[in-house]
Amino acid sequence: MTVTAEGLRIELMESEKGTFFESGRPEPTTSGRELMITIAHEIGKLPNKISLEGHTDARPYAGLANYSNWELSTDRANASRRLMMQNGLREDQVVEVRGFADQRLRNPQNPDDASNRRISLIVRYLEKNGQAAPAPITDAKQ
Repeated sequence: MTVTAEGLRIELMESEKGTFFESGRPEPTTSGRELMITIAHEIGKLPNKISLEGHTDARPYAGLANYSNWELSTDRANASRRLMMQNGLREDQVVEVRGFADQRLRNPQNPDDASNRRISLIVRYLEKNGQAAPAPITDAKQ
């Protein structure tokens, strides 16, 4: 977890053994589902808005033609959103779903590292009136 300009970022990172997704698959594993459901129950109690991001490592997707890490990262973020909305996140709570493929590597020194494959939940800051603060416009490079 880290505090960012947008809010509290919770990163669910892969390991070499997997954890949240099978390689090249958008559906969460059993252990990934369990953790996301637990998190959704807790975050659903908060008034904050949520953004979800999907990230991949730099290995090219080797599955279907016309399907790349862009689609995979977005599909994983959307699969996470659907699961979490079925298990605690409110209908009005999710405000963004973003897929970044390999463009925001957690470990840029090792682009194929498992930690680059992750789902990020951003619990966005509240404004003084209790509404979620808008996401700041930032340069795509981080």
